[in-house]
Amino acid sequence: MNELQRQAYLSALGIENYAPRWLMPSAPVSVACVLPVYDIPVAATPASLEAVTIETRIESKPSAPNVLAAMADLGEQKKAPLAINAAVILQQLEEKKAPVVQPFSLSVYRPQPGFLIIDSRNTKLALPTEVLLNNLLRVHLKAVQPALGEEVLRWPMIENRFVSRTEDDARNELQTWLAVENELRPIHKLWLMGESAARYWLDASRDLAAICWTAQPIKDMSLQALILPSLNQLLQNPTQKSRLWACLP
Repeated sequence: MNELQRQAYLSALGIENYAPRWLMPSAPVSVACVLPVYDIPVAATPASLEAVTIETRIESKPSAPNVLAAMADLGEQKKAPLAINAAVILQQLEEKKAPVVQPFSLSVYRPQPGFLIIDSRNTKLALPTEVLLNNLLRVHLKAVQPALGEEVLRWPMIENRFVSRTEDDARNELQTWLAVENELRPIHKLWLMGESAARYWLDASRDLAAICWTAQPIKDMSLQALILPSLNQLLQNPTQKSRLWACLP
């Protein structure tokens, strides 16, 4: 379809951005179209009309009909034409796209009913994160023996190259997952460990470094989470463990 016609249809439908997701079996192959350059007339501004009218009056003080004729002539004048083509339109659409978030994964632990831990996962470091967590929970839960078993939560949850992968997409999908999780198994205690674990369940405007070691409300849920460094960070900076014990209830 002619690009300008397509943009007119989308504008009439109230659609700001559109990208085809697949090719219909009987549809012809899309080809790039070269559009002509159109001249867009731009009317003279009221300020310029007023300036010319004043200048004309000072020079010769013409009669009212002559002044009106001069203003009508100015209204018909054109400024330099503006070039519009499909390449410019497509470039503007590309600039509006939000940054893409690369796929990532999180570690999920359920040490006891109602207690959920979500940790930022980084398998490249190959550190004994589960051993550290087990030792921490033995002290924190005291008499209760924690039952650890890592579950891997991958995002995007459904591999589909046609689905957008922005930060808002990740936040919406993971918040939905947590809401369903809370419905199925009510959560009474929640730890979010590391930036990747905390970013998508808190308000986007929050400074994660500033709220670490504090309890924060989960967006759109009657639930609070304790924001902590990731297990990998605790292993790399053992001095942070003392601060961890200080912030635990």
